[in-house]
Amino acid sequence: MDLPGAISITPEACGWQVTRLEHERVLRNVGAAALLPVEPAPGRGNGRAVLVVPGGGFLFVAVENEGLPVARRLAKAGYTAFVLVYRTRPTTDDDRSFEQGLPRAWQDLAERIQADGDLALHGPALDDTRTAMRWLRAHAASFGFDPARLGLLGFSAGARCGRALVAQATAEEMPDSLALVYGGFAATVPRAPVPPLFLAQAADDPLFDSGQLAILDDWRRAGQRAELHLYERGGHGFGLRKQGATSDHWFDAYRAWLDRQ
Repeated sequence: MDLPGAISITPEACGWQVTRLEHERVLRNVGAAALLPVEPAPGRGNGRAVLVVPGGGFLFVAVENEGLPVARRLAKAGYTAFVLVYRTRPTTDDDRSFEQGLPRAWQDLAERIQADGDLALHGPALDDTRTAMRWLRAHAASFGFDPARLGLLGFSAGARCGRALVAQATAEEMPDSLALVYGGFAATVPRAPVPPLFLAQAADDPLFDSGQLAILDDWRRAGQRAELHLYERGGHGFGLRKQGATSDHWFDAYRAWLDRQ
């Protein structure tokens, strides 16, 4: 896996296990958080940054589907991007056993979401998201971006971290924009200053509760802007994978929205 130099944001050294799944390679058994920086070409930066938080059900970090390719597209557009490799739940060291057990794990996850209305949060991943926001703001000058122009883009479990973050963030942890891709629409009461919100979701996502749109009401009550893209098809975890569906174009919609924030 072609990874940029990892920056440790915890006292422990970076460490993870690389596993190849059907469509991608992922990082799992992550014991310490790190950031993977992807910077724009010299002289092409726009002074803004985005923390990209991939998904993986807190079992792995989907850096090849929802991490580095997304960060590279942001960097090409002038944004300094950072992919967060957050701590995951421990899983078996054996790659074959892990992959064979994934279908059952996803089914269990879908059943829990349908029963509880939301994805159960993994506390260490949220802690790492908060640490990453603080660390990036403290080191913004080193990367040439304005600490007040730091957004967050989260996918699935990463979006769950983003929702939990804005419900309890300090001023230095709060992103100036928040984008959630197939991250659920459960009630999320944000703290001030409330960031503008971008949502992208496929209606045929097996982890999506079509009757749950509470987060939009929460943002309206907070007096902040929200933009929703609900695509007919795309399933869960589409990332930047092309499927011949309108959800293939979510990044263009996000980029157009982000440029105007």
